[in-house]
Amino acid sequence: MSQHYLDPVINPRTVAVIGASKSPLKRGNRAIRTLASANYKGTILPIHPSDDEILGYKAYPSVAAVPFDIDLALVCTAAATVPDILEECGRKGVKGAVLLAGGFSEASEEGRVLEERAVAVAKRYGVRLIGPNTSGMFSARMGCNASGWFNVPTGPLALLSNSANVLLSLVAEFQFQANTGISTMLSVGNQADIQFHEYLDYLGTDDATRAALFYVEGFKNGPAFIETARKVAPAKPIVMYVAGRSDAGKGAAKSHSGSLAGDYAVSRGVLQQAGVVMVGQSDHMYPVADALSLFPVMKGRRVAVVSEGGGPITMAAEALAANGLVLAQLSAETQAKIHAVVPAASAISNPVDAGGGTDPRVEYYGPISKAILEDPNIDALLLVGYFGGYTTRYDDSVAEAEQAVCRELGELMHKHGKPVIVQTHFANFKPSSLAVLREAGVPFHRHIEVAVQCLAAAADYGRARERLLASAGADQALAPRAHAEALIQAARKQGRDLLETESREILGEYGIQVPPSVLMRTDGDAAAAIGKLGAAPLAVKIVSKDILHKSEAGGVKLNVTGEQALRAAFAEIKANAARYDAGAEVTGALATPMAARGVELIIGVTQDPQYGKVIMFGLGGIFVEVIRDVAFRSLPLKEADAREMIAELRYASVLDGVRGAAAADKEALVDLLMKVSQVATAHPDLAEIDLNPVILHDKGYSVVDARMIVAPAS
Repeated sequence: MSQHYLDPVINPRTVAVIGASKSPLKRGNRAIRTLASANYKGTILPIHPSDDEILGYKAYPSVAAVPFDIDLALVCTAAATVPDILEECGRKGVKGAVLLAGGFSEASEEGRVLEERAVAVAKRYGVRLIGPNTSGMFSARMGCNASGWFNVPTGPLALLSNSANVLLSLVAEFQFQANTGISTMLSVGNQADIQFHEYLDYLGTDDATRAALFYVEGFKNGPAFIETARKVAPAKPIVMYVAGRSDAGKGAAKSHSGSLAGDYAVSRGVLQQAGVVMVGQSDHMYPVADALSLFPVMKGRRVAVVSEGGGPITMAAEALAANGLVLAQLSAETQAKIHAVVPAASAISNPVDAGGGTDPRVEYYGPISKAILEDPNIDALLLVGYFGGYTTRYDDSVAEAEQAVCRELGELMHKHGKPVIVQTHFANFKPSSLAVLREAGVPFHRHIEVAVQCLAAAADYGRARERLLASAGADQALAPRAHAEALIQAARKQGRDLLETESREILGEYGIQVPPSVLMRTDGDAAAAIGKLGAAPLAVKIVSKDILHKSEAGGVKLNVTGEQALRAAFAEIKANAARYDAGAEVTGALATPMAARGVELIIGVTQDPQYGKVIMFGLGGIFVEVIRDVAFRSLPLKEADAREMIAELRYASVLDGVRGAAAADKEALVDLLMKVSQVATAHPDLAEIDLNPVILHDKGYSVVDARMIVAPAS
């Protein structure tokens, strides 16, 4: 495999410390000490205008004075010095630079201008930049600790973060847990040059990284990250905490890093679509990433629970249900095997009570776990309670037996390809058995909820991985339908959005079922409308390029029956429109049959500032903004994406029929979502599509209202 273009920056053979200092209080001193403490395999080059030696390393007065090539410059000086320093680095042929200083775009308009100057210089010479406004980076391969943090443990997890503080908090947890370590660590800062997607692309090629953990406040290029995640996620889990789930969170994120924190619901939908495992609590970041780096790929959501008492079993069952995991029934054969081990057991169908009604015996766990993991009805095993701490609960006489089971659990997990995780009351005591368990590759945690979250994340990742592998390959570009494109371009040239009549035409061009309608330009068209649409009650709506929200303008009349009523509705709508906006240009009124009852939905396409075009689906009607039961995905949509969107709704059960109503036609809904995706991707100049409501019936659907917004001409 050829070397990744970021490799010389992340794994430099030579590091020039610009702003090197003999003062232990200066970052230019600490940088040299952290590099030395990590046994850096390359060459440390202090840069100082007058000192010949710093901390035992030969110093040079300038970058230009160094007699050999430099891979990375660690710039420890103030923001104002950076453009000139990068000019010197560029002339020297330095490949990359870490810009530690703050005071750039995250701080002020002057800082933004300074940042742009620095980036322009770097681009002119091909110098890649980490930061600015960063705490630095760490790479285990070369022992390149340019993070300013001592004793970073090494291991298979990569850490990337918008926030240096969050990054250091995670490092502290790694150090405290002492179970795993870090392959690459980066505080990305303002992402003025190298961005999240480029770092992820590098990690996808790094053999030392088994999983990547991200704290994200905003992407500079969301579509590029999504594309890269789709490529990397099938091989390596990507775990992410995304900030901005509230207005307060979004405001804090913007002021902190200068990033645009997009709507969290959009981020969650499009990132999960790309295979990213999302965590919603900061205390789940480390455990989930660690577990996914250890687990085999989980093939379903069926979990077996083993304990030695009822309380932990009950808590585990509740946590599993809350996370969408299933306590699947063990087969009769498996139950017979367990009964042979624990004849007095009161529960063996799942959960399994290994106590057997008496004092628990640690030797039960091995054969019980073996029987469960051999059961094809089970995808993962969760042990809760005493296990791992029997020596603490009783005495060292059980140590040998418990440690043997710990080793066996690791062997069984890998043999059967099913995750195994342990929740133990004694995790904080760190008994010797848990060290053996961890050495065998099985994670453990103090709290049931954390252990269950790890399994839920494993199930989510397994499903996403399967979906990504099944749908791999380039999306086929759909040629735009000529008539639809002509309508869009005509409206764009006139500087207006599409009329509903035009929107309906475009939907029809792509095979979307649109109810019949008649555009009435005068009340004299009422007879023709009744002749075409029949005597059934009609809905009548204003058609005007100047009136976007029809209901607010009094531009909608429902259940209109007969020619005279239709004439009266037309006149009233025109009068209401004139009162609402005297200058509005009214094309006419659209008459269409009232839709049959069903489930009201909303389907829309919008331009997200981070991810580009996204599609939204959810429960619709007038309360859509109150209920906010919606799901998002990026475009183009795959069929599996459409099905996941439907299943993701909190109230998805309404589609299965309630109070005697027939189940809604989900297959027709999937087809509609796919066709809306086709319309949006085939026509880049459609900025927004809004179908609200769509009435989903037991057979088919009715698009009741359609609105399309055209991107302004450039």
